[in-house]
Amino acid sequence: MPDPDDAISIAVNGRTTSFDMACKPSSLLALAAILIGLLTSATSPHGHSGFRATLTRVHRRPGNYSAAARRDGRRLASFSGAGTGTTSSRGLLEAQVENGAGAYHMTLSIGTPPLTFPAILDTGSDLTWTQCSPCTACFSQPTPLYDPAASSTSPCQALPSAFRSCNATGCVYDYRYTVGFTAGYLAADTVAVGDASTANGGDMDNTSGIVGLGRSDLSLVSQLGVGRFSYCLRSDEDAGASPILFDSLANVAGDEVQSTPLIQNPVARRRAPYYYVNLTGITVGASELAVTSGTFGFTPAGDGGVIVDSGTTFTYLAEAGYAMVRQAFVSQMAGLETVSGEPYDFDLCFAAGAAAAVPRLVLRFDGGAEYDVPRRSYFDAVDESGSVACLLVLPTSGVSVIGNVLQMDLHVLYDLDGGTFSFAPADCASL
Repeated sequence: MPDPDDAISIAVNGRTTSFDMACKPSSLLALAAILIGLLTSATSPHGHSGFRATLTRVHRRPGNYSAAARRDGRRLASFSGAGTGTTSSRGLLEAQVENGAGAYHMTLSIGTPPLTFPAILDTGSDLTWTQCSPCTACFSQPTPLYDPAASSTSPCQALPSAFRSCNATGCVYDYRYTVGFTAGYLAADTVAVGDASTANGGDMDNTSGIVGLGRSDLSLVSQLGVGRFSYCLRSDEDAGASPILFDSLANVAGDEVQSTPLIQNPVARRRAPYYYVNLTGITVGASELAVTSGTFGFTPAGDGGVIVDSGTTFTYLAEAGYAMVRQAFVSQMAGLETVSGEPYDFDLCFAAGAAAAVPRLVLRFDGGAEYDVPRRSYFDAVDESGSVACLLVLPTSGVSVIGNVLQMDLHVLYDLDGGTFSFAPADCASL
């Protein structure tokens, strides 16, 4: 058992700061995990100079679209009850059992000498964790298990009271997921983030943990004291990795930049790690849909709303809004044969090739921001032959989610200090 009196620092690109973690081989899915959290206030790795890392897409499309849709379904289930704050930091365990289909990986290093491992980039959760030893039946991962040795400590108050309990042996955590749970002790060691770590290949089938970049005090960006971060997800998956930038390097500029306020869930407020935006309108082709403030707004219980999430692959709209979108596409594509989407885990599909005429999709946000979505981000072939194409937007009964496919070929900026979300079309390879 780790010694709760020890404290080990964390180095990010050579700059040292102090974090807490958790470790114990105990869970329904036989997981042993280490949660990375902050012990003391931290600054960015190089003052205000900023730093960067790279992201790699797990599965190439279209062959794994169906697997990604199934994984999304489990993830969306974990978002239910967001208004109560009871689902903070949940939703990524499914990524492991589904081999991270449709996710993006970021590489971290832990320990001295460093153990490099890939972790799923997730703006929809706050914890950063990896599996650790001893572990008798962990899920398969591409790197060795992290060994925490004899280093462990925790500021118990950093975890919500429902998920932790402090005693003489340290701080015990217990996080519940849709299909299981992960439990253990907070621990500490050295972690490195940045270009010094080499990204894993795009064909990698699974990961070794999660990088939580959510909007809460426990997330990696909050603990590093980084007030902004940005990324640009490449759609040309065979051409290379995607950049992610932190602090002063995170800046979206140019005439095409659009910005919208980041808003808070009126019930959960700071308990929820999600980046909420206000979706105020949708245009499909020539049709302006009858979106009202209640279509994608919050319920009195704090359910609903719209979040931007790197860990969800596709885009999911509240049922009333989705019904309008679906009908608009059906009516404007009446000349194409519809086919069952069930084999592909999609709702609206057509016997259509790449040359088929498809209505434009435009999303509008609070503050006047407007996103003219590229076709391949909302309508694409889902079978290997390219003979079936589907709307890559699906219905949901809970929170609406703007997933990573809809964010491709955009430079998106999460400005936590300024309280805004900005985006602009970009050549990700040039950033």
